[in-house]
Amino acid sequence: MSLIHRPLYLNRLNKLLERDEVKILLGARGVGKTSILDMFAQSLLLSGVKRENIVRIDLDSLNFRTLIDAEEFFDLISAQIADQGKTYLLLDEPTRIPNWQMVISGVRNIFGADIYLTSSVEISLEDVEEFFEHKPIFLNILPLSFQEFQIFYRFPEEVGLKERLEVYLKVGGMPAAIQMRANESALTSMMTGNFSASLMCDVLKGVGITDYELLINLTKKIFMQGGAVNSFNNFRKLFEERPPKVATIESYVERLRKAFLFYAVPVIDMRDGEPIPRVAKYFPVDLGYQSLMIGEQILTNEILECLVYLEILRLEVGCTIFRVGKSTVFQIERDDLGDRIYINTAQNLETADAQDAAYSPLRAIKNLFARWVITSDENATNSDDGIKVTNILDFLTSE
Repeated sequence: MSLIHRPLYLNRLNKLLERDEVKILLGARGVGKTSILDMFAQSLLLSGVKRENIVRIDLDSLNFRTLIDAEEFFDLISAQIADQGKTYLLLDEPTRIPNWQMVISGVRNIFGADIYLTSSVEISLEDVEEFFEHKPIFLNILPLSFQEFQIFYRFPEEVGLKERLEVYLKVGGMPAAIQMRANESALTSMMTGNFSASLMCDVLKGVGITDYELLINLTKKIFMQGGAVNSFNNFRKLFEERPPKVATIESYVERLRKAFLFYAVPVIDMRDGEPIPRVAKYFPVDLGYQSLMIGEQILTNEILECLVYLEILRLEVGCTIFRVGKSTVFQIERDDLGDRIYINTAQNLETADAQDAAYSPLRAIKNLFARWVITSDENATNSDDGIKVTNILDFLTSE
């Protein structure tokens, strides 16, 4: 399969060249982390770095599945360090090897290598702080954005944006899905295999994960609730027969979150600025997965929220979810500019009640920052009091 060029991430990696920190690409299995490292290696070659100074190892490949010893891991790397010049070390999935942090730290300190890693499981600062001299730089890698999807899906010119978005909701943004676009059965098989690999390799290996059927059922229920405010107890109530313990739900959800199959965003009470205990919004990493698990999606308000959240995540800006009354709104914050935008979503704004539900939470926020409503309504206009109304297609395709 050909590489899908993703300049957003390649540019971010190029800006980090020669930094002392270890660079870690985090994201769900299948989002394209390996391909991004391959493109980065090509970029290094084009910039004049010699091939022998680039060490590229995919530890998730069959060639290295038997490698589980830290000392052997160190020997594997050290044998490939260039005799002259800086070595650029690009590794896929080293975290599956015990004491990988110690090996990476040793390679950095002994050889001065510029190091880039991928991981399909969350790495926290606590996992590495006693080993790394410098705080690592984390890059969140997401599936293809709607903009990227259109470039590589190769729609006929006569297919409009609305129809393209419908395909995006069904197929999702996993890069391999683009390769299968002409064969629906192959697409379904690839998506199922990819999702199963995430569960088997990145979730089931977690401590306390013993019931595969429960894991699948819980995953489906979270997908069905995508974009909604939820708690572990609410998830438990979705099981009508023999509901599992709340502690079990919490353990399984946490493993799914750490494998980046969902993003769990705490909800902050606007009145006091405090997180609401044990409550979050759960956004699926890919709407194609959601379609695979629970059927094709229409553009509901919850799907709108998922699209908006994933786009905000790509921009790498601060994002907080506030509860205002019975509603929730996004707060986007640019620390470097000291600017904020508050965003609510609305499936449509055709009636007075729909407009009131969309505008009231934003009007309740008593500051002077900008307020937006993002909607699938194609004919909506800005409110009389300055709330900007943007169609979801314009939001997803703007620069």
